[in-house]
Amino acid sequence: HRYFPFRVFRSHLSVVFIVPGGTASDNRHSDHVIIKSAMDSINSTGFVGEDLLFLAASRSPKCTLCLDKHLVGYFTIQFMDTGSIDLAYDNAWQHLDSGQGWFWPAYPGPRLRFHRAAGFASWSHRHVGFQGPRVQRWIAEGLWPLRAQPAPPERDPAEWADFFDRLQEQSLRPDTWGRRRAVNLLEEILIALAEARARETAARPAWLTTALDTLDAVVEAGTFAPDYAALAARLGLGGSTLRRDFKAATGLSPHAYALQARLARARALLGETDLPLAAIAERLGYGSVYFFARQFKERVGMTPGAFRRSRAL
Repeated sequence: HRYFPFRVFRSHLSVVFIVPGGTASDNRHSDHVIIKSAMDSINSTGFVGEDLLFLAASRSPKCTLCLDKHLVGYFTIQFMDTGSIDLAYDNAWQHLDSGQGWFWPAYPGPRLRFHRAAGFASWSHRHVGFQGPRVQRWIAEGLWPLRAQPAPPERDPAEWADFFDRLQEQSLRPDTWGRRRAVNLLEEILIALAEARARETAARPAWLTTALDTLDAVVEAGTFAPDYAALAARLGLGGSTLRRDFKAATGLSPHAYALQARLARARALLGETDLPLAAIAERLGYGSVYFFARQFKERVGMTPGAFRRSRAL
């Protein structure tokens, strides 16, 4: 990666160093950004009272990064305009095709993995990292993406690459006006992605909407006893047809989607409430808090308690 000039930011609970070199083969180091929980006497170049801190920015025209990690306490938006990669959140893989631009998020919770796709030597990669209360507002408003998306059609990939470069340049300015411009540019990307998702939802076939609503209701009911045979019969499909068509439309099997929705609800309850772990486990239909904690750690990469503490950063 080619990195912008060295900068140090201090937030109220963490110090983020941007360093040249290094790799990202484990789940602590990614994009050559190292987060260290610390409080020391480093002078802050952030802005007191602001609701978003930009932590890092990178640009690599021939990226070969192989990443496998869980983020703790910060978020990123990443962009590819040429090349091709395979990417996964937890165990749900996506192939990001060459020939169109792609955005994808990284955020606390799911295990994120990506690497160059077979037949490609590299890809053109950009990213910005940030943290702050504004991200929670974006999540609440439905602006934050949860998986990779093609670049919205109002710009071609090269134009989105130029747009992202402007975002990075503004994010690295040492004055409040640069930060404000960067926030606006980042939010424009998120709005464009959210609008594209809304168009996709409007065009979603009725059977898929029914299937998703049914599985979401199973999670909300707290019993977690999805009846896939009954769902297939309700939709007028055979069981194998439901599994095939559902995976083609979402990238997940019906059961994998239900588990993902269950764990997404668990992450929301851990981050947004003070409910004890036992109460969360019961609300989500787990037979015991021990099974809940084990499944959460297996699929999210950290214990429920550690995840809750990370959301307080």
